[in-house]
Amino acid sequence: MKKRLGYNLNVIGHYLLIGWLIFFGVTIFVGLVTYLVMGANPNFVRGIFTGLSGKFANTHDSLSAFWAILVNNERVAFGLMIIGMIPIPFLYWISYYLTCASVGLVLGIYAAKLGIGGALAAFVLGILPHGILEMSALIIGVALAAQVNKALRQSIKRFFADPYYRKSSLDAKAIALQYVCIIIPMIAVAALIEGFVTPALLRLLVH
Repeated sequence: MKKRLGYNLNVIGHYLLIGWLIFFGVTIFVGLVTYLVMGANPNFVRGIFTGLSGKFANTHDSLSAFWAILVNNERVAFGLMIIGMIPIPFLYWISYYLTCASVGLVLGIYAAKLGIGGALAAFVLGILPHGILEMSALIIGVALAAQVNKALRQSIKRFFADPYYRKSSLDAKAIALQYVCIIIPMIAVAALIEGFVTPALLRLLVH
């Protein structure tokens, strides 16, 4: 088990580095665009911000929020693995890019209402505590999906085009074990933080 949990950790580490660089790049870009667009529509910003305030005002629904977040994020992570089985490279990155863009959108809205300082505070209080685990789990999901995808494409090429093409060295059991023992727990802890801690922290900003 220990050997399988350590399977291709160098590959996972590489993807974590690339994934976090993508996260900051996409988040900053989308946040900046959102900030500029929202700056010209203050009434629209006020309405969205009021909705955010109402969302985080309810302290009695943390358990429901936790379960909703957990199910959604686990579905996203599992979806990465399913997409990885489509023999087209890089499709598994799309969901991750969209998640990064959604973070940038939220930060851009906060920046339009509270200024750059408020957006940074929202990032530190409302995104970073759970985001470190959640985004890292998704990046690891991308790394595992990429390995599955590469192995599948190699197998297809061997079968249809070149029987002497190098055989895939994928350890499917290791991939499954890493998914169950690394990704699922990380997403669960992130959902606990986002469901129970994040609303209390963000209320400091929206009130």
